[in-house]
Amino acid sequence: MIETTNQNHTIPIQQNQRIHFLDVLRGIAIQCIFMANIVYFSGLFFFSESYRDPAFVCPSDGILGFISFMLIDGKFYSIFSLLFGIGCFVQYHKLSSQSKPFAPFFAKRMFWLMVFGLIHLIGFWLGDILTLYALLGFAIIPFINVSNKKLLMFATILILLPILNWFIISYFGINYPDVFHQKSIDSWQNYGFPQVEWDGKLWNDVEFELTNKDWSAFFKMNLGNSWIRLSMILEEGRIFKVFGIFLIGLWAGRKILNENLLQNVNLLKKIALYGLLIGLPMSGWRAYLLFLGEQNQINSFLNTLSYALGTVPTALGYAALIALLFRKKPKLLMWLAPAGKMAFTNYILHTVFGLTFFYGIGFGWAGKMGFTMITLSAIAYFLLQVVFSTLYLNYFKYGPLEWLWRQLTYGKFLKIRKS
Repeated sequence: MIETTNQNHTIPIQQNQRIHFLDVLRGIAIQCIFMANIVYFSGLFFFSESYRDPAFVCPSDGILGFISFMLIDGKFYSIFSLLFGIGCFVQYHKLSSQSKPFAPFFAKRMFWLMVFGLIHLIGFWLGDILTLYALLGFAIIPFINVSNKKLLMFATILILLPILNWFIISYFGINYPDVFHQKSIDSWQNYGFPQVEWDGKLWNDVEFELTNKDWSAFFKMNLGNSWIRLSMILEEGRIFKVFGIFLIGLWAGRKILNENLLQNVNLLKKIALYGLLIGLPMSGWRAYLLFLGEQNQINSFLNTLSYALGTVPTALGYAALIALLFRKKPKLLMWLAPAGKMAFTNYILHTVFGLTFFYGIGFGWAGKMGFTMITLSAIAYFLLQVVFSTLYLNYFKYGPLEWLWRQLTYGKFLKIRKS
């Protein structure tokens, strides 16, 4: 969000002009993204059950894992994508109201986000989402003035495209993502790191990666992992889905600023009702397929189908439901807003926590905890982040990474301390 000071310069929008609900929703989303990502940081899926410490295994692990996967997986990075699109339109709206060009400003903003993302992806963690957001952020610029009807039409097509993508890869055998998978394999082999065979295919040995204690080896392994990340994004068609949600976010941003969407109770109720009625059963079906179903081509297709039809409706339903709750009881949720205001910083701190707590280069807890304890760890850490964000923002205007990103975007020094 921005405001202008004169004909040639822009500065970040003042705090009293923020839409507080968006900060709250961002805070909720960043926590639930962490709850999904910490499962991978922890190595839960990559170590045998016998490796776990019995003191950190609970009878609730199995059922909690199923429920969490059904209710959380994919939904909250979808909400984050929605917020990205909304933020894009808010920035466009503010610039256009002052007769400022949007494209150069936003392109510069995305360039620096891509720099941050590549450092995070190549240097530290293959689960990075910032790089993809930045690249698709460039692509959203030509859509900024597309009509609402066309935005929703393009969004629907894009969200369903992963189904076609599955047919191209799995049915017709045109496995184009495998080119990048092989680059990752080649990188690991070049450094002499071990690999394992799974489902007739070579994969980098994640157990070895998580237990490794050598920082030099860690960076070399992560360099190779970057190609795996690209392969996985292409294989699941995430590019199409994320960009589709960006477009829905543009639509929602227009509705919020021009038609007061957040006060339209009837529309919010319809989005919440239909989103959850469609999305939750499909998400439950997907969880069943992955937890209890056989690994075969039919179930692979059904997984892709249920993901495409379940994730986005559920995410939209959640967002609308939270908007209704916030409208009725804002004080109940406002304590989450500071974490949302510092979402960029807190997202990177998730990686710091994951590497420090679970990896061999840190405390080495990978593979030792069951799902319940992993989830409780995520909740406890997020509560600490809320406290930290609240205290920090009592003295500073922006989170440290938010401030750095703004400085690079605006090309000028911005005061960070509050007066």
